[in-house]
Amino acid sequence: MDILEIIMAILRAVWLMVPMLIPNSAAVLFGGGMPVDFGKTMKDGTRYLGDGKTWSGLLGGTLSGVILGVIQMIIMGLLNQPDWTINPCITCALPILFLLAFGSMFGDMLGSFIKRRVGRERGAKFPILDQYDFFIGAMILIVPFQWFWFKVNFLDGVYLAGFIGLIVLIPIMHRVVNIIGFKMGKKDVPW
Repeated sequence: MDILEIIMAILRAVWLMVPMLIPNSAAVLFGGGMPVDFGKTMKDGTRYLGDGKTWSGLLGGTLSGVILGVIQMIIMGLLNQPDWTINPCITCALPILFLLAFGSMFGDMLGSFIKRRVGRERGAKFPILDQYDFFIGAMILIVPFQWFWFKVNFLDGVYLAGFIGLIVLIPIMHRVVNIIGFKMGKKDVPW
């Protein structure tokens, strides 16, 4: 295994996980409206999730991840690069794309739920959780429901190095995207 193989494995891992990486950013564009928790509070008076997690954001983010995944598959099909696609069969790939995209949104909501439970307000920093909540949510869904696909694409051979590289890159990508969202006026804080 040489350095070029490792770099290509990392790029491939990032490419395959774009349907997981995009939904939270897309949700900001689609957000607003009815909160997922319907404004309900727990017995201690704190919200389950808060106003930042809306149905339109959840649906828009999930759909964006799935659609982008299909576009990626079409591109790699035209370039004859089956190893860089979720699955050569689009209808076979839809469950995987959905689990990655929805899992990302689920993880973000789970992160918000945890932040509310420990007394953190919306937008407050919570290191590690802020950077990995969407990744954890996607893994919670993809690993048990699409184990074979996950194993073959992220744990076998050089692909494990790609997966580790992806995990290392996530905080960097997260920070860059949040700074861009903040500068665009779509986020209240740059983290």
